Formats: sequence, structure tokens, C-alpha cells
Amino acid sequence: MSNDWRLTVAESIKRPLFKHAEVVAGGRGLARPIRWVHVLETADSCQYLNGGELILSTGLGFGGEREKRLAYLSELIRRKAVGLCMELGDYIPHIPLDMQELANHHDFPLIVFHQPVRFVDITQDLHEHLINRQMQALRDLEAYSRSLQQLSLQSQGIPRVLQHFQTAVQMQVFLYTPEGTPQYVPPLPQSVQTELTELMRNHFSQIDGTQTSVSSYQLTDTKQIVYQPVMAMGHLLAYLGLVLYERHSDEYLLLTLDSTVSTLAQIMMRKMFVEEQALATENRLFDDLIANRPIPEELMRSHMGLSGTEKPPAYHTMLMSFQKKSNEHVESLPPHDLSAVFRSVLSRLGLRAFIRCTGNRFTFLLVERQPVKDPRRVLEKAMQELERITRQMMGMDTRIWFGIGRIGKRLADAGKHLAEAEQALAFQHEAQSPFFADLGLFRLLFHIPHDPVLQNFIHDYLGPLLAHDQEHSSQLVYTLRVYLDTNLSKQEAAEKLFIHRQTLYHRLEKIAECLGDDYMQPHRRLCLEIALRALDWLQKEKDSPVTK
Repeated sequence: MSNDWRLTVAESIKRPLFKHAEVVAGGRGLARPIRWVHVLETADSCQYLNGGELILSTGLGFGGEREKRLAYLSELIRRKAVGLCMELGDYIPHIPLDMQELANHHDFPLIVFHQPVRFVDITQDLHEHLINRQMQALRDLEAYSRSLQQLSLQSQGIPRVLQHFQTAVQMQVFLYTPEGTPQYVPPLPQSVQTELTELMRNHFSQIDGTQTSVSSYQLTDTKQIVYQPVMAMGHLLAYLGLVLYERHSDEYLLLTLDSTVSTLAQIMMRKMFVEEQALATENRLFDDLIANRPIPEELMRSHMGLSGTEKPPAYHTMLMSFQKKSNEHVESLPPHDLSAVFRSVLSRLGLRAFIRCTGNRFTFLLVERQPVKDPRRVLEKAMQELERITRQMMGMDTRIWFGIGRIGKRLADAGKHLAEAEQALAFQHEAQSPFFADLGLFRLLFHIPHDPVLQNFIHDYLGPLLAHDQEHSSQLVYTLRVYLDTNLSKQEAAEKLFIHRQTLYHRLEKIAECLGDDYMQPHRRLCLEIALRALDWLQKEKDSPVTK
């Protein structure tokens, strides 16, 4: 794609109708591109300008009045017109010095016709020329897009696409990847490349990774970069951009950039999926871990590429379960197709990821590439990113749960830590934390058989209340739970139950009748709290999609 579609002021005055024209001021602004040609005689009419217009005038609206003509010219400059062509005659026989000085100050081309000329002929000629160039630009864009599709199917697709892009725009282009080395076409001197890379690294690290639109970053007064994120399934893969020197971007340049970004996204996603298919051995090993089959430490170390004496890296086990709305009819991405994107996200956070998708659940084994000072913060960031991408791909109403085991040291113990993640996932409704380390009492409940141990325990301590609630449709069990949770504060419990304090007193009397007056003794209270939590867990577990 060349810039031939742009008609500049300098090119327009070379047209036959301008053979008697002369540039009397603002010659340094002749490179400005013309978007349209407009006849305008008064400053009041300038409000209809959009910018980029070449203005034709006879001076009818301001004549020889200094204040009016300067206001007229100032308004044209403010509205970003690209030049003023004036026909000398009865209204303005010559261009006053004050207009020339103002035009020179703003590099605003001021052109005069020394002989009468038909404005309608000028507008028709330039408009026809503009439209023809724009139509040719659209044809060039279409041809460029077709050639990109062909390049995307060849080997070495990304370097070829970058070279093709640079040939089309005839500017310095770059591809910046957060975890890799930027690519520059054409190559830059090492000192310039190092400086530009550092500037981009600082800039891109501070912006939102979910932004998808074109943006710019001013490097100097005359130089800027224009870039667009290369996105796939809501995940940032890279930034494609170009360096503009003494020039602003235009719609055709941005369309060329957008087409190239789409092609690069396809190539990168295809590469990610191919790499995902090559992980068959890792997947088989991970399947053994999920199935809790014993795997020798030596085999795990060998697969990780660790020597016999090398200290094994720390690792983390994580489960992610999600549920879509049952009435959703729109076809969305198969869950397992997110694995490649998840792997890229986790790699960027310094984690080597083993991933398996089964139904609506992902199982992760996350190995630290380098020791992490604050693993919890990294894992929280990982959960945030995985949740964002999943909702973007599966629907914003998708419900998502996580469970994370304790940090692992021995690779052969990964199965045990996966069981911890399973427990954290099952109790997240109660513990309000996805980390196994935060479960507290629920770490014990998970290992107690539901039937008959837990059921009998609940019946022994809450049976009379459950029977009373069932027979009288009362809420004694819930009242006791709130009363204990508020540390026996009657006022706070009544507020949370939305009842009068007298009503609470009446309920507490009923509870004492059912359980005995000593139900608040320390040993009885502890057992009641355990029974209440076990009851809530068992009731929620029946309907929870997390445990299915």
C-alpha cells in the first residue's frame, strides 16, 4: 500500500486549473493532504468544517477590513483547513501583509489566482481526483488482504508478513511481544533498537492488556509510534506497530495495520495449537497424576529436565470449574480450546503449566520457572486472568470457582496436592477462599465419611432443631447459626435476621427447650458449630456444580 491516494496541496497546485496560481505564504505546509474542497466566504460558516478541506474564496465576506479578514483566516486555521485559495479581484485586489504573516506563522498555505477561475471546475477536478485515488486505495487494500492470507499459509509466516507490511507502508515497523525480543523491519542499528525497545517496554507494561483499539505513543515532538494489540480469545499476544516521523496516521494506514494484525493473530493462534498438540507426553504424565497413580520422583524429575542432584522447583496445583447458564443457546468456544491461551498467560507469570480439561473443569500443575517471592499474589493474578478470559469466551454470566492446594516440594507428591485443591474447590462456598491453607475446620470435614459419621453427628447435635423446623416451618437452625456467627450478640443477630429482639428471645428459648439449657457450654457450642457447618456443606454439595 503506497501513499499515492493522498492528494496534497503541493500536488493540487500542479493541476492545469492552477497554472495562474501562486503560493504567497505558508509554503512549508504544502505537504498537507486534502480531504475535500469547499467554497467558504465568511468566518461564521467555518463551523461546518471537519478538517482537511482546501478552501476557495473571493474575499466577498471580509473584503478589505483587517479585523474581518484576520478573524476569517484564524478560524480556518483553528478548524484545521489545509489551505486557502483566493481569487484576486474587486473584493480583495491583493493579499495584505498581515494575512501573509499569520499564514507563515502557522505554515498555512495561502494561494492566489491572478486570473479569474471557475471554482466549480476546481472542485469537480479535485474531487474526481480524490475519489479515484480513494477507490484505488480500496482496491489496493483488498489485494493486500488477499496476499496476507497467502503468506499466512507459508512457513516462516510471521517474518514474511512483517516484511510484506513494511513494503506496503514504507515505514519502520515492529512486532513487540511481552515475553520475547521485538522484531524490527527493516533492522535498526543496535543502539537505536535497544533504546526503542526500552521505551516500548516501559510504555506497554503500564497499559491495560485488554485494550483492542489502535493507540499512539509520542516519542519526540516529530516522532510517534502507532500500534494495535494482536489479540486472541481475549488474550494479548503481541503489539504490531509502526514509527511515524513528521506524519499522522490516516484511515488507510490504520486499515492496513488492522488487516495485518488479524493475520498475525491467526498465525500465532495456529502456532499455539500446534505446540499444544506436541505436549502429548506431558498430558499422559499429567493424566496419571490426576488419576492419583503413583509416579516415581526420578521419572518426574527426568520429564522436567532436572538432574539427579538439582533441587526440584516449587509447584502449585489448581482446579478451575465453571458453569454456563442453562438457557444459553449460542454456540461458544469448546472449553479445551482455551488451554493454549491459558498456557501463554501462565507462562507470562513465570509458571510452566501442565493443563488438562475434562468437561467443565481444568486441572493445572504450575511449576515455578524461577523461585517466586510471593506465590499467593502470582496465583491470584493467574486466577484473575483465567477468569477474565473464560468469561470473555464463554459468556459474562459464566460462574467460575477455583481450588488451590498447598505449595509442593516433591514432584511425586503432586497427587496429594491435587486432592487438597479438590477439597478447597469443594468448600469454597463456606471458606470464601480458593486456597486450601485457608480452609481451617473444613480441612478435617473433607476426610470424614458423609454416611454414617457426619450424618449421625449432625443428627445427634441438631436433630431436635431440625425436627422442630420441619414440623412447625420454623427457622431455629438458621437462627442458631446466625446467633453463633455474631458471637452471641443478640442485637446484631436480630438485625441480621431482620426480626425484633423479643422475637429472637422467643426463638432462643425454643432452642434451649430442644437442646437443653447447657447448649452454650464451650464443648457443646463447639460441636454445634461443627454440626451447623457440616449441615450447610452437605446441603450445598448436593446442588453445587463444583463437585459434580
